[in-house]
Amino acid sequence: MGLAIGPMPERRDAAPASPRLGERAILRFGIALTGAFLLASAVTGVIPLGGLHGWVATHLALAGAATVAIGTFMPHFGVTLAGTRPEPGWLRLTGVLTLAAGMAGVALARPLLGPVAAGAAGLVVMVGIAVTAWTTFAPMRAGLARRHPIVQVTYGVALADLAVGATLAVLFLLGWAPIAGAWTALKPAHAWLNVFGFVSLTVAGTLVYLYPTMLGARIRPQAAMGAALVGLLLGPPLAAAGYATALAPLAVAGAGTTLTGAAGLLWYGLDTWRRRGSWTRDLAWHDLTARHGLAAQAWFVAAVTAALGSILVDGVVVPSWTLGLLGVPVIGGWVAQVLVAAWTYLLPAVGPGDMALKARQRQALAAGGRARVVAWNAGLLLLWPGLATASWLLIAPGTLLFGIAALSSLALLARALMMSLGVRDAALSPRS
Repeated sequence: MGLAIGPMPERRDAAPASPRLGERAILRFGIALTGAFLLASAVTGVIPLGGLHGWVATHLALAGAATVAIGTFMPHFGVTLAGTRPEPGWLRLTGVLTLAAGMAGVALARPLLGPVAAGAAGLVVMVGIAVTAWTTFAPMRAGLARRHPIVQVTYGVALADLAVGATLAVLFLLGWAPIAGAWTALKPAHAWLNVFGFVSLTVAGTLVYLYPTMLGARIRPQAAMGAALVGLLLGPPLAAAGYATALAPLAVAGAGTTLTGAAGLLWYGLDTWRRRGSWTRDLAWHDLTARHGLAAQAWFVAAVTAALGSILVDGVVVPSWTLGLLGVPVIGGWVAQVLVAAWTYLLPAVGPGDMALKARQRQALAAGGRARVVAWNAGLLLLWPGLATASWLLIAPGTLLFGIAALSSLALLARALMMSLGVRDAALSPRS
């Protein structure tokens, strides 16, 4: 199973107008949008811009950056693993744009225009979910497509988690009484389905293929892989159901199952790290992607552990429930960090230009790599307890370290994207 997830091989005599030409451009556009959402999240999280603070920053990162990145690459990974053609470029772009516009609309419209406008933006998100599902699964129906049950099941359940979680939020924003009246119970259920269900399950289902590819190791089926996938397939819906029905034992069982999945993913990552290949060039680039990816998996375990602890301590009826301090490990440690690892690895592969340009992009993306990984994670290790104890002795250096690492990663992404401006994509041949 030595599959590499990336663009299709080049063919010298291919016609200039290739279906994959648009695919590469869409992938780069999605990466750029992801970075823009993370930057907007950082700005609104640090600078109080009226009502654009707190909740808005959280949703720009989780509902914006993560969903757009997944909506961009989920269909691409599915097509690459199945060995089939992608859907038409206009349809792929429609999926990415509707997710981006809808998620931005929900995050910004609620504080600026009110819940009904945000609910209308949520309906745009629902269109994006449907288009993403079609562009992911329609190519897999081809008669000669390779079957990958892991991808098909994890992506399918992840999209179902998102559809249910988003539907709950849309109905709440539009004021439907049965949902609005029960929002105290349904709000954490919505979060569990979207964050630990859709986002985390999609990332896990991708990492079982992508992380070994990043490290030059073989994709080896093992018990840890099975525990990761089963735990994340079953755990978040169970936890969400426990919150929705106010059944604490069910929520604890779901969170515990999710923790088993997170621990399985970390174990799989550690085993992959142990079996990593030896590189002779681009060492800083390989080191950065590998370490960010593994650190993200460790933070995922920490986040789920804290979520389980909150259920055990606070129960499932929490009138003012928010993501709160969980935002540090969930957004900073898990989601944003794995996005940086992914775009650092994938952008040179999907960009235009010759091998020299791709090498320059890898060099740019890896600048200060080891120091950035250390600063990123050391900052979070200070920031999380600092916020919990309101200690500025921890908050100040933690924010500084994490901020420098995060903003420099975004700046280097912008630099790498600009390197390819004006360079035409190479024509690519379809995979048989």
